[in-house]
Order: sequence, then C-alpha cells, then structure tokens
Amino acid sequence: LPDALFAHDGQITKRPIRALTLSALAPRGGEVLWDIGAGSGSISVEWCLAGGRAIAFELRPDRAANIRENAARFGVEHRLQVIEGPSAENLAGQPAPDAVFIGGGGNAALIDTLWALLPEAARLVANGVTLETESLLAAEHALRGGALLRIDLASTAPLGRMRGWEAARPVVQWSVTR
Repeated sequence: LPDALFAHDGQITKRPIRALTLSALAPRGGEVLWDIGAGSGSISVEWCLAGGRAIAFELRPDRAANIRENAARFGVEHRLQVIEGPSAENLAGQPAPDAVFIGGGGNAALIDTLWALLPEAARLVANGVTLETESLLAAEHALRGGALLRIDLASTAPLGRMRGWEAARPVVQWSVTR
C-alpha cells in the first residue's frame, strides 16, 4: 500500500521495504504477528489485511495512536491489538507468535528474550538502518543463521532542470526461522 495512506510521523517501513519485509514474514491466514517497535503499524496492518492477527508493541503513545488510527482506517482494528510501553516488559502472556518483526528498538537482549520465547518454526525478521543495528544483525546472523540482506534503493528526484537518482538509506534485513 502507498505510504501516504498511513498516518505516520516519518517512522514507517516504506513501501518497497515493507513489501520485502512482508515477503520474508510470509503472512498466512489466522497467524499471529508480534510487531516490535511498530512505528505507524504499517507492517501490522498489511499482515492483518492478509488474514492474520497482529500485536503491535510501541513505546511512544503518539505512535501508538497512529497505529490505532491506521487499524481503523483499514478496518482491521478487530485483528490488531496495540500495546504501549517497553516491548520486553510486555511480551510475556501474549499469544505465541507465528512471526515477529523488529522494526525499531532491536538489541541483543531483546533478540535473546524473543529466541527463548518463540515456538519452533516461528519466523523472525529484523530491519536496521544504523551501523549499530547492522552490526547486531550481522552478529545474530553468524550466531543463529538465517538470511542477511542489504537493500539499497534509489528513486528519481529533480536535479537542476533534469532528474537523477536519489539514494535512500540502505536497510539491512535479517530473517530466520526458529
């Protein structure tokens, strides 16, 4: 879906990256997604539109409000639960996920916690744009396996009287099955 359809403050998994992320998450009807550091909830919304249920964990109340607005906007509020606060403190007691997406706030302690909680065959996908997160995802890939993908995208932008390519920040994506 186009980014403009979502309420967001700039923290949104942009459409091309969202498509690749959803492909790695492989949504199936009736499955549960944990969306950690959900931002605008765009991953959760599209997961729900594919027939699943999502729990979006978001630290910031203003972003949690955007997630709720987006769930209502797309008619998936009955499939998407929003939990405000630190995700690590709110994971216990939630329905077991079939897939987990870490879009923001990923760190080694969170991944260790998730790895201990995830059922066999659960899918985990984490995206990172900072050097620190890239380093973390490379280390997790070396430790736990899976696939590591670096995504470099560019789109056209004005360049004087002509057009040129404007590069987006590269995204590193780690995906693994427990």
